[in-house]
Amino acid sequence: MTATLNAVERVLSVPDEQTRWDTYAPRYERLLAADLTADAVPAWLTEWSALDAEVGQAASKLATHADLHTGDEAIQARYARFLEEVLPQVQRTEQALTEKLLAVPGYVPAPDFALTYRRFRDAAELFREANVDLGVTHEAQMNRHGVLTGNQKVTLGGEELTVPQAKQRMDSPDRAVREEAWHALAASNQGIAPGLDALMLELIRTRQQLAWNADLPGYRDFMWRRLDRVDYTPEDCRAFHEAVRDEVVPLAAEIMGDLAARLGLDAVRPWDYNRNNLLDPEGREALKPFTTGAQLEDLAQTAFEGLDADLAGRFRSMRDGLLDLESRPGKMTHAYCQYFPVQNEPFVLMNVVGTSEDVRVLFHEVGHAFHGFLSGDAQPLVWNRWSPIEFVEIPSMAMEFLTLDHLGHVFSPEELARYREKQLQGVVAFLPWAAQMDAFQHWLYAEAGENLTIADLDAKWLELDKTFHPFVNWDGLDESVRAKGWHYYHIFRAPFYYIEYAMCYLAAVGIWREARGNPAQALAHYKASLRLGSTVPVPELYRAAGVEFRFDREYIRGLMTFLKEQMAEG
Repeated sequence: MTATLNAVERVLSVPDEQTRWDTYAPRYERLLAADLTADAVPAWLTEWSALDAEVGQAASKLATHADLHTGDEAIQARYARFLEEVLPQVQRTEQALTEKLLAVPGYVPAPDFALTYRRFRDAAELFREANVDLGVTHEAQMNRHGVLTGNQKVTLGGEELTVPQAKQRMDSPDRAVREEAWHALAASNQGIAPGLDALMLELIRTRQQLAWNADLPGYRDFMWRRLDRVDYTPEDCRAFHEAVRDEVVPLAAEIMGDLAARLGLDAVRPWDYNRNNLLDPEGREALKPFTTGAQLEDLAQTAFEGLDADLAGRFRSMRDGLLDLESRPGKMTHAYCQYFPVQNEPFVLMNVVGTSEDVRVLFHEVGHAFHGFLSGDAQPLVWNRWSPIEFVEIPSMAMEFLTLDHLGHVFSPEELARYREKQLQGVVAFLPWAAQMDAFQHWLYAEAGENLTIADLDAKWLELDKTFHPFVNWDGLDESVRAKGWHYYHIFRAPFYYIEYAMCYLAAVGIWREARGNPAQALAHYKASLRLGSTVPVPELYRAAGVEFRFDREYIRGLMTFLKEQMAEG
């Protein structure tokens, strides 16, 4: 454990000079001063890309280090200084560089840069000087969410636990244990609720001002342009919400009704429903395939070796400081994959406690890591790596499915059947949550109007929760607990980013459907699409992965039918 943490600290180390603007300024000034002709653009872009990668890597490492030490004031202050002193200067200078590029006479971008060039143009049109400093405020506000939640403790049975440790008790087959854990988590969440409420009101005001500064009526309009959502509209999202309500919620209710009947439950109470890990219908103990982070790494290594030698080698390279898996106090409780572009290295942060859900999440986050590796190998320019966000969850979610046939060393045949069933059920359980998260944000930033109160947010969340999770019985419980379901990471730190999970989960099921018949071809499509990075439009990326870019009612209905068939096979 200590050796692992020491390796992580080495990886995340950022020299002091890389936290100062004067380190980068001369190189930016040289780019600005260059006599730029159409023929000179490619070399100029290469130099700019390398500089962007260095700044981006420093930002990523400082942010990750802050997430691993939420209670360390010095580490938090170092990151805050970088946000305040370096990033605003970078944003201003990069706007000037973009304008310089767009003004080059006779320049026609190469095919693999054309899409990025168009995005540069659109971003330049959205830029406002007033949003530079306000953006720093916004970043600092979002970072406060990690401080509030990273230091959160749960008191359960006289023991002080981290949130992931307490959530592990929710997997118990003993209903009394689950209920006790749920109440303890609810009490802990209510304890930090006032701070999160106050923070959200600040964020709403800041986000609205960002939109107004950009001469746009609301934050949804601002984010639609900032996120480059050119392949679908808010109306398409509304149609998705309605399709999930009509096509998926009844299936989720059917699954939960069957589970409740088999377990002899009078109703599905909040402590009986964990969308990430539904109850075992036979009341068996939750699967516990490992104990330590090192054991999780080992079992994943073997699974990747069974899947693909190249991917296995990529994962092996991450095991020296690019994985921080175990839960501990002071560490933010979310899981994510970070990226360090100079070395083309991904970094995975998790909070594992020994569950089968941890296995799934590791494959998910390492799928992101593979995206970073493969797009970084294929795309020299840093802006062409990764992909548009409508695709970025496909590498992660598809990896959850592609590893299903390579876990015989982890689970017995019976256990593997349970794990597989939970994976399929998890898609059905996730889609209503995704629709609810997206619908809430559309309401919040485009429909609710000004002068919102926390009571308004709570009331809307309750309304949506009753629509998308009608099968969970809250009778006799404090509805203020249910109303705070919007106190979720993405609402605070990744605004308007959630429907992409649903799009990509649907695509991941499509990739797995191909893999059921031709695993080698499905894997080849998967890897080829990752190498394209951000050089082609979203629909073309989906086609490269062997699926369609669709999330309409008919498509969702067909995939739900496929999932029902697979679950029936067992």
